[in-house]
Amino acid sequence: DEAMEKQDISPPEDDDRISVVFIGDGGSQNGRMAEILNAASKDNLPLLIVNIDNGRAINTFTDDVASNREVFRAGERYGIPGVYVNGANVEDVAKAGKAAIDYVRSGKGPAILQV
Repeated sequence: DEAMEKQDISPPEDDDRISVVFIGDGGSQNGRMAEILNAASKDNLPLLIVNIDNGRAINTFTDDVASNREVFRAGERYGIPGVYVNGANVEDVAKAGKAAIDYVRSGKGPAILQV
């Protein structure tokens, strides 16, 4: 076995790619979400988490399984900003989405967009 060690290798300066993760209401209400937020914040990852808020958690109403539906606030304890936008308003979604992408691309770290 070869020893493995973490290497911090910065991407090229002209690399503006980001990762986008789409989650639903149910997926945002478990411990994995906290783990993602912690790791993304700690390593300042270029990650945009998009929560599709349709009021359902698979086959259950979100209000039946979650005490807090404000997923966009989930990153506050990790220093991750978030924004809520009405998904029925395409112009607002486009503006908020562009702002969130620009924030992540700027190198400031991850963000959450709840639609």
